[in-house]
Formats: sequence, structure tokens, C-alpha cells
Amino acid sequence: MKHLSLEALRSFSAVIELGSMTLAGERMGRSQPAISLQLKKLEQQLGVALLTRQGSGFALTADGDVLFDYAQRMLALNDQAWAQFEPQQVSGKVRLGITSEFASSLLPKVLGQFAQVYPQVTLQVTSALSKDLLSGLGQQFDIILALREQTNKSDVLIQREELVWVGLPGLLEQPGWPMVVAPEGCIYRRRAEQSLQRAHQPYRITYTNTDFSGLTAALNSGLGITVLAKSTVPKDIPVLESFSDNKPLPNPGSVNVIMRLAGGASSAASQLADYLKARI
Repeated sequence: MKHLSLEALRSFSAVIELGSMTLAGERMGRSQPAISLQLKKLEQQLGVALLTRQGSGFALTADGDVLFDYAQRMLALNDQAWAQFEPQQVSGKVRLGITSEFASSLLPKVLGQFAQVYPQVTLQVTSALSKDLLSGLGQQFDIILALREQTNKSDVLIQREELVWVGLPGLLEQPGWPMVVAPEGCIYRRRAEQSLQRAHQPYRITYTNTDFSGLTAALNSGLGITVLAKSTVPKDIPVLESFSDNKPLPNPGSVNVIMRLAGGASSAASQLADYLKARI
């Protein structure tokens, strides 16, 4: 009988999700060399290469992509089995507030896995601007995932996101760049406008929409360009790096993705918070 180690598969999944063996080691409570050794043993066991170097990170090979799919399903099934036999099963309703771009790009799979592991928990997910999420914690939300320029002691830092310009390249040839943005109060909008003003680059707001799908539709239609967190950029929207004469675009910087849990949160909310921290 041949067996794949679930621990090795979890380490492999963590490397792919985090893009770093060091960060995967921190999640797994192991050293970076131990994670590397686990992956080498997996490759030897299967007789295939799973990863290739890509800049400072890693990319999946075709075989690695196949194994990653199996690993996700095997680990989810393992987690479901453990949850089934917990002395006191987690149940209840959890109100999660999240910015729409992360709801669209990062969480569907994670929340789907959580729902499978904890079927007795009802999730109510609401998308909103970060300022509205922060003001609604406790009254409207049990947990929020929001963007913050500066963190404080109430924030659990999930990751730091590089901001990038996106849109159709031809729009940069216009003397005043057309901008697709969310309403006032959006961090992306503020960073975009601040960076353009510092660079003395003329611009004009051509389209405003709170919803991320509305913004991406506008970008695909050529209505303008905008700033987004790099990990949330849809695959069909180009990332812009330079314009005339290879001049770099104004740098919008980076932002923090933070989590906050309401005071007196239920065990179901605490369980979801731990689940999100471990997988985002």
C-alpha cells in the first residue's frame, strides 16, 4: 500500500498559498529546511517535479497543479472528519464583513471549505467599503476583513498588499488619465489620486461604482484605469507598469489587510477567524 503524508500535503499547500517556504514553515510550526525536505520527499515519492522557481517565489508545474487539487480535497476531507468527532460541534450564525474585491477573489474557496468542515455554522457575508466595515463591527458584523493604512492593537495583520495600476494600456496615451474608482472613502481611490497628484499627472473620474464586479466590468470596457491590491486583480485585466518612454507609473504604495473580531464573539465566530487566519 502506498500512502501520501497529509502533513506533507498540508506543507505543500501552504507553500503554494503563501508563496514562501519560510512563511509555510511559520504556519506549520516547522523550519524552512524541514518544509523543503517534505516537498523533496513528495517529489521523490511521486517521481515528478512539483515546483519551479519563479523570481523570488514558486510556480506549480503541471504535475504540481494536479497534486495541489488532490491535496486541497484530501485535507478538506480530513478536516471534516476531525470536526465530525469534536466533543462539542461548532454551530451558530456568523456575520462576516469583507471588502468586495477579496470576497470575489480570495474567499469563495476558503469559505466553501469552512462550510464543509462546519456544516452547522450559518455564514452571512456582506461586502462593503473598509470604513463601513470598521464602523459596523459589533452591531452588523462578528468578524471583518478590511484594508487599513495603519494598524493598531485591535488589528490582526493578515497580509500586506502591494497596490498596482490596472486597465487597458492605450488609456495611458490620453493627456488626462480616465479613472474608474469606488466612492470617496475608498483607500484605493485615495492612494491613486494621491500618487497622481504627487506626479503632477492630470486625471479625471469617468466612472464610480461601489461593487467590485461593476468596477472590473468598467475596466474591461475601457472606461478607465484604477488601483487594486495585486492579489485581487482578475486574470483578464492587464497590470500596468509603465507608459510613454517606459516611464514608470506613480507608485500607489501598499496597504494592510487586517482582521478584527467583535468583543464577546461566539465560538463559531472565533473558529471562523482562526480558519481564515490559517488559510489566507
